[in-house]
Amino acid sequence: MKKITLLSLLFIAQMAQAKTIELPAQTMQYRPSDLPGYLLTVQQCSTCHSVEYTEYQPPTTGIGYWNAQVIRMKKVFNAPIADEDIPVIVDYLSKTYGANRK
Repeated sequence: MKKITLLSLLFIAQMAQAKTIELPAQTMQYRPSDLPGYLLTVQQCSTCHSVEYTEYQPPTTGIGYWNAQVIRMKKVFNAPIADEDIPVIVDYLSKTYGANRK
């Protein structure tokens, strides 16, 4: 019985050790812009996913699509995006990556 308890404690101790991961290097950056949403996007979106996620969205997407994606990130994935920042980020994404490109 003591052997099982000791093994269990060793197993638990091993699992409790800090784990580290190494993320691949970023190969892309958000497209620079004078729009106020650019800096917010860099600060808030790149903390959770790579720029490739944004780049690979269909280029025909409208503002409704980007709005739904940003709200989804906030509500489903708990992205720490302030409600007042959503329209600013959506404007940048729509005008930079979507059908409303300028």
